[in-house]
Amino acid sequence: MRNKVAAFILLTTCFFAARGTAEPAVTLDSLQWRHRVLLLPATREGFAGADWMAESKALLDRHLIVFRPREGVYHQWFPKPRSTTRLRLSAEVQELAAGRVTLIGKDGGVKRQWSVESAKLPAVVFALIDSMPMRQQEMRRNNKLGTDLIGTKAREWTVGPEWANSKPLRLADLRGQVVMVRFWTDTCPYCAASLPAMQKLAELFEHQPVTFVGLYQSKPLGSERPWAKAVERARKLGVTFPIAYDHDWKTLRAWWLVDERRVATSASFIIAPDGTIVHVHPGPVFFPSDAPEDARANADYEAIRAEIAAQLRPR
Repeated sequence: MRNKVAAFILLTTCFFAARGTAEPAVTLDSLQWRHRVLLLPATREGFAGADWMAESKALLDRHLIVFRPREGVYHQWFPKPRSTTRLRLSAEVQELAAGRVTLIGKDGGVKRQWSVESAKLPAVVFALIDSMPMRQQEMRRNNKLGTDLIGTKAREWTVGPEWANSKPLRLADLRGQVVMVRFWTDTCPYCAASLPAMQKLAELFEHQPVTFVGLYQSKPLGSERPWAKAVERARKLGVTFPIAYDHDWKTLRAWWLVDERRVATSASFIIAPDGTIVHVHPGPVFFPSDAPEDARANADYEAIRAEIAAQLRPR
């Protein structure tokens, strides 16, 4: 299980480390079946191309890593624009991609190329990905994860003693309320998109018997990142609801990672007033948006909002 969790950490945080090298490198083979890759042309002064960084949530949702050449070498440009991680390409692929926007699928094959990096290109790329059978399969599979937990009693969490924005809480003491729990970490771009959405829900239901809790896990598993950094990150994201430290992922593993199919650690749960799990969001991201490319994240956000509202109705 730890090997599988370690593999997932590589997937979700997009941190790539090569031992003994000052400039870590990855290959298309090492990214195969985990990520889609977008190769962009070199930036040109005065060129008004696509604002890919403005599409960060849509890129994350589609497991896209973006590389752009710098001094003739492709370096990771998203999700870490200042990353030193470089992409090793065969001479054939490098020549094929030169001066073009190139989309490479999870199977390692070139799916399509564009000669012009226009402002409308992100929407075109996202629509193409969403039409792919593998992407559609991903969305269907993600929808099913966690459904086996619906109707079961949520186990007591084992967290702390560190808490922020609240005194220490016990799940048992919250009976009679609706409880939403999100597992998160301070290095996760999906969490950076979802925690503000959760804060929006907390404000929406501020005067209702609903408690929102963020359970922090330090990555990688076995590390102990300073709690102060987690609190500061949550503060910068606008979080005011209670957060606590889930050391050694004790609660995350007890609630979620018992099934090897559940690889996303950024899962969320809605617990009914009687302590029963009524909704599971298997990760990685949800947030409100009107943009067509964010339809999945918005639908997930609306499903969470609707379930909380449903649990508050008189029975």
